[in-house]
Amino acid sequence: MISRCNISEIIALYVFSAWYWFVEWITRLFFLKSGLSGQVFLRCEGRTALITGGTTGIGFETARILLSFGMNVIIGSNLSSAESEKCLLKLRSLYPKSKVEIWYIDLKCMSSVKEFAEKYLRSGLPLHVLINNAGIMFAPHEITEDGFESHMAVNYFSHCLLTKLLLPVIKQSGNSKCKARIINVSSCLHFLSQIDFSDLNSLISYCPHHSYMQSKLCQVMFTLSLNRFLKISNCPVLVHCIHPGVIYTNLYRYVWWAKYLGPILFQKPKIGAEVAVYAALSENLENDGGKYIEEYVDVKPSNYSKDSELQSRLWNETWKLLQPWCDEVDDIPSDVSSE
Repeated sequence: MISRCNISEIIALYVFSAWYWFVEWITRLFFLKSGLSGQVFLRCEGRTALITGGTTGIGFETARILLSFGMNVIIGSNLSSAESEKCLLKLRSLYPKSKVEIWYIDLKCMSSVKEFAEKYLRSGLPLHVLINNAGIMFAPHEITEDGFESHMAVNYFSHCLLTKLLLPVIKQSGNSKCKARIINVSSCLHFLSQIDFSDLNSLISYCPHHSYMQSKLCQVMFTLSLNRFLKISNCPVLVHCIHPGVIYTNLYRYVWWAKYLGPILFQKPKIGAEVAVYAALSENLENDGGKYIEEYVDVKPSNYSKDSELQSRLWNETWKLLQPWCDEVDDIPSDVSSE
């Protein structure tokens, strides 16, 4: 395996991240002191949300806020039974009137994703909000049993497959007065990335920084493509993606210096969760989907991500690779390049 990283790329990544960190702190300090306070949300009581990676970090805080609003929450996680039970006891003690469950899912394994989706469909539960939150960052090189590079598998392919398989119940759960929503948790680092279509799964060369940024760029492009398709189809479903902020979580476990500086310099997980909840429930975002949101603001994503030809190329390649785990009857078209 040949490394494709170079010093200039890594320097650019950290300089860009530092700039975003600085802007976020200034924004929070002078303009966003109240968090979710004062925001107008859709009705939440009795509605159901599903969030991947909801047992730690941003995901846990997102689940906690949704439960506090009266929503019922299903968490998809690969925690052990003992760890899941501990998390459940904590959430149930905080919000006894809301229902919360943790179901096992391994996002590195597409068969596990399909089993999870089939379990959800059999449950008869509605699905008003899907938050594709779980992820990994700067991990050592790994090719999964399905042949996918681990960043692409966990951050992108698994969530595409989960979304596709759950789309029937998501469509049924939304209506013209209160649309269902799909939220993809991406990153500002997508601005620095382009997709290597010749080596999408890093079989020829590997750099953890490139792989992470590429997977997050793919999430943004998938958001734009899927929302366009749903809009054309007149489905009562909106798709948004977010940059939750420079947040200190175990996502940084492969960054050696983060355990020393992260707790001091980075934002708390609750801050990132508030952005996710805003994207999932705000009335301000009810009219149109396909938004990329930072700090409660609709921001233009990278020019690369908005290229319709590149979106179509990624879309087609994605479903080609995921075809073994897709249903025989496919209600998602192979091409969404034109409106």
